[in-house]
Amino acid sequence: MTAAYRRSLPGGPAIASARAGNVIGGGDWADDRLVPDAMRAALAGSELLVRNPDAVRPWQHVLNPLSGYLRLAERAWEDRAHAAGWNFGPAEEDARPVRWIVERLDALWDGPLRWEIDPGEHPHEAQWLKLDSTLAHERLGWAPRWDLAEGLRRTVAWHLAHRDGGDLRAATLAQVRAYTDGLA
Repeated sequence: MTAAYRRSLPGGPAIASARAGNVIGGGDWADDRLVPDAMRAALAGSELLVRNPDAVRPWQHVLNPLSGYLRLAERAWEDRAHAAGWNFGPAEEDARPVRWIVERLDALWDGPLRWEIDPGEHPHEAQWLKLDSTLAHERLGWAPRWDLAEGLRRTVAWHLAHRDGGDLRAATLAQVRAYTDGLA
């Protein structure tokens, strides 16, 4: 839709569209998403039901694509040539199976994270998803700053702070500062 709109209004606003891979981070409580569901199960001491443990997804911490979105907005403001469709995904090695994510969350959580494969009926899901972020790398100079291991560590740390009654605003701002330290 965005591309059609751009083509129908030459000289109109410089509108870009962007998408990200499977985004994780503290404070995400959405239903039917692996990491929020796992954190809810860990906090409740209940069992996590996993639909498709061998499905591979392009996981990344939310601050990675957000940094790309901000850079894109800045560049599109400066130069209409950036009004296009963009992908902001993780490094190739951070596309991991669901099972790997659950096992890593279990290792990072300071208690058990029990899980099993959900035997119920589920809608069809692609077995492998990946984003090609070459355009963002080449034209925006963007790259994810935190790898998956760091993103998972930060996500679990936020949820542990939540569990322990910590100051979540301070925890969130500390993660943003840690992410942005050293960025130009």
